Amino acid sequence: MDKKVHLSSRFDYVISFLKWPAAWLAAILTPFLAWAFLNLVARVVTSPLAIVPFAGGTFFFIILWRKWLGASRYGRFLITLEHESTHALFALITWHRIVGFRASLGRGGEVRFTGKGNWLITAAPYFFPTAALLLFVIAYIMPFPGLPWQSFLLGVALGYHIISTYKETHRDQSDLKDLGSTFCWMFLPAANLAVVGLLMSFAHGASEGLGVWFADIGRPFEWIWPFADLGLDANGMGDNPVGSDE
Repeated sequence: MDKKVHLSSRFDYVISFLKWPAAWLAAILTPFLAWAFLNLVARVVTSPLAIVPFAGGTFFFIILWRKWLGASRYGRFLITLEHESTHALFALITWHRIVGFRASLGRGGEVRFTGKGNWLITAAPYFFPTAALLLFVIAYIMPFPGLPWQSFLLGVALGYHIISTYKETHRDQSDLKDLGSTFCWMFLPAANLAVVGLLMSFAHGASEGLGVWFADIGRPFEWIWPFADLGLDANGMGDNPVGSDE
């Protein structure tokens, strides 16, 4: 067996094993992510100037889509291209060799790779913003570096992610049928909240904004933990060591 095929089979086995643990973890984290997102929105409302270029990029793409791209074959091609590119990216990350790639104007797209594949490759286009990675790189090579290209293009990426995810997420989508509706409802809301939160918090406060975002996700745990300790104390299992005469 080819060494790369052997490695991809190992990746597939491990990732397949982690499918439902990942779904349960995502479902548990959903309220924490929602809490962090609400706090992020509150920070944006109280200090909106920092995110104006980002919001401008988001609205720019949405208006562009509604006025032109949405009714254009090229708009559908862009969504297909990004969709299949995301499948291909996660196939490569999990050590699969790409043997075929097609994205057409009117006949959909397809990615073929060696090995069986895994749920992460299937689910990736429905939460991972590949366009944001490309636009993030473009932002660094744009002229006039003092202008907020980075924030604006990340906003464009968010607009694209919202529209493409909406367009691709429907009951007849073969990828979602393969994943199963239960898994999709458990995993994808949390994954998309995380992606939108990361993009917005970075646009609003750069690396410091990301730090606050992650702190907000963990803050409810800080509230819960003291009550857990009090519960132990109430049952006589606090600070006394096992076997104590007290």
